[in-house]
Amino acid sequence: MEQVFKRPDKSIDLFDDKPEFSYTLPGWVYHDSATFENEKHIIFWKSWCHVGHSSELEREGDYLTAEIAGQGIFVICGSDGNLHAFFNTCQHRGHSLLKGKGRAKKLIVCPYHNWSYDHAGTLRAAPNSEQVKNFDKACFGLASIRVELFAGFIFVNLNAEAPAMAEVYPGAELWLCDHCPAIPELAPTDAVLFDIKGNWKNVGDNFLECYHCSATHKAFVDLVDMGTYKVETNSHWSVQSGQCRATNTAYNFVVEDDANFFAFYLWPALAFVKFPGTPGIATFSFLPLGAEETRQMFIYHAVKGAPTETESDALAYFRDVLGPEDVNLVEDVQRGLHSLGYHQGRFMIDAARSSVSEHAVHHFHGLVHRALFPAGKQHTS
Repeated sequence: MEQVFKRPDKSIDLFDDKPEFSYTLPGWVYHDSATFENEKHIIFWKSWCHVGHSSELEREGDYLTAEIAGQGIFVICGSDGNLHAFFNTCQHRGHSLLKGKGRAKKLIVCPYHNWSYDHAGTLRAAPNSEQVKNFDKACFGLASIRVELFAGFIFVNLNAEAPAMAEVYPGAELWLCDHCPAIPELAPTDAVLFDIKGNWKNVGDNFLECYHCSATHKAFVDLVDMGTYKVETNSHWSVQSGQCRATNTAYNFVVEDDANFFAFYLWPALAFVKFPGTPGIATFSFLPLGAEETRQMFIYHAVKGAPTETESDALAYFRDVLGPEDVNLVEDVQRGLHSLGYHQGRFMIDAARSSVSEHAVHHFHGLVHRALFPAGKQHTS
């Protein structure tokens, strides 16, 4: 009788808090639609998410818009000089208020019915409202959102009760400022965008280990001396770093300009990347558009918004070589995660926590696991 292969029971979960003994997250959590809905509610709508840089919102009325797992928001510089964040939704019928980025006039006017709000989110005008019984403008202000600055970068949190960033990422801001002294002078310049046919966690997994680098990123391992490569984990952040060779096949740089590389990850879906020879820094975000679709944005921030020739060369290397290499890997893995022949992989963890050890991926999976599968909950989709 022919044997029929059956997919393993979804309730089987061999993830372990100890990386040496742990398996990866089950493959189904990378494409299961119910899991993705849970992630939106539990992770992205309750975490600090990067949306821009403070240099973009320096004058009253300057604003930018963003989307956090399907939730439209905007951040604006108010008349008090402070940043204010709101859901990008008119309180009349739900139409969006602002698009893209720019500078708003004194009033933000909904294009649907001309309801108008000031920069503090207060409803100032609603046509014909004076004819409506018991209509109180004070009851229809915009829904506000938490906003914080982290080393000059703008973050929002849709959860009004979320702990401050300093509590969630202790020591992280200091580390970043110490390792990128030019941070106070930065402004965004160039962006590289990839729409990836893969789950956001799949993109994160690939970013957080260099076990695959020697096999798939020949120019990167020529640029970075893997013998100096270190991977360190903290509460909700981790760092990969190493010394680099000035002459290599990725791009050349002057050693005196800083020979360090680092990739600094912040939960849930952002990293700061610094290439050698560059005074600026890039944000690397991987935000979900769906269960199996991720928008990866690499935005470079240069000193006073003017990239050097070396920075342009580094950006070109990411855009034309390193980025596409990783996109191909992630998309291939995403197909494999559907395989009837795959359930969970095993982390490659060595005692020395070397450059090829996957302990930063395990750290990431632990954060996902604790969010999705709190103690006592069934580990199923």
